[in-house]
Amino acid sequence: MRQIVLFFGMFLAAVSAAAQTYKWVDERGVVTYSNKPPPGRPAQLVDIQPQGPADLSVDQQKRLEAEARRRADVQPAPPPPAAPAAAETVRGMAFDTYIRLERGMSEGELLLRAGKPDEVAVENVRANIVKSYYYFPTGSDPFITVVTLRGGRIANLERTRKF
Repeated sequence: MRQIVLFFGMFLAAVSAAAQTYKWVDERGVVTYSNKPPPGRPAQLVDIQPQGPADLSVDQQKRLEAEARRRADVQPAPPPPAAPAAAETVRGMAFDTYIRLERGMSEGELLLRAGKPDEVAVENVRANIVKSYYYFPTGSDPFITVVTLRGGRIANLERTRKF
């Protein structure tokens, strides 16, 4: 019994979906749409079927496919894979810059005096951000310099000979 009720329910839904739609203009100039035409008034039958690629004729579909293939042929070739980035040169920190740094100095002043570090490490220790700036040794300056910042201020300066 359930299958019969389900079948009739689906049938009624399909019939109502296939109903016709009419369009007319009333005496006030308002355009109205309905599934029944008004009595005694001219109405236009409206095509409510969606228009898309499935509704195209065979010739129109072939033209669209040919256009899509042509566009695929015209697209530029993908660029070649990028070469690996060259390693940045190590800047290091000169001794005369190191001796001018002090504990309590701000991070901005450190960067202004010493420049961009070669490496940065950031930690979050008990809700306090700790940054370590590393300045690696160079041929002319064989020392590694580590500047530790807590809360945006220099907390520790360390310089160790590596060569």
